Amino acid sequence: MIVFINGSFGVGKTTVAEKLVQELPNSLLYDAEEVGMMLRNILRPIDWSGDFQNYPMWRTLTIDVARGLKETYGRTLIMPMTIRREDYFSEVMSGLANIEPVIHHFCLTAPADVIRNRVYQRGEQQSGDWIFEQIEKCVSSFSSDLFEEKIDSSKMSPDQITSHIVSRVTT
Repeated sequence: MIVFINGSFGVGKTTVAEKLVQELPNSLLYDAEEVGMMLRNILRPIDWSGDFQNYPMWRTLTIDVARGLKETYGRTLIMPMTIRREDYFSEVMSGLANIEPVIHHFCLTAPADVIRNRVYQRGEQQSGDWIFEQIEKCVSSFSSDLFEEKIDSSKMSPDQITSHIVSRVTT
């Protein structure tokens, strides 16, 4: 099984994913952003687009690493990752479906002001940073019906979201 947790930066994906790993036996946290950071570090000096998801290689590697993890360890993959572009999302999900027939997708949502406040509270970014430019784009994109099942993280705690997801994937 793959449990894909999508949503805007700062919406709570990583927190929920970490809790899911604790709640779902035989699971493994796979953050595809790590693949992106590797590519960014390699490509920045020669060809940096500003977003590693723009590289087809990122989408391919994300799927390849998932395949390797599934084949080697046979565990449920918990994947927190913001993919707001519908074409990129469809490409990655299609590739994952070739690896694992059981995929659950949850899209955490929240109003832009809530997300912005959460990002500020993390203290990692400053106003004007790339992540703040993405919030409105994400909120708008994730209103699409492609990104289902939506969970409003401004109305539920991470523990409540985790319990909800566990109940949905174990029935």
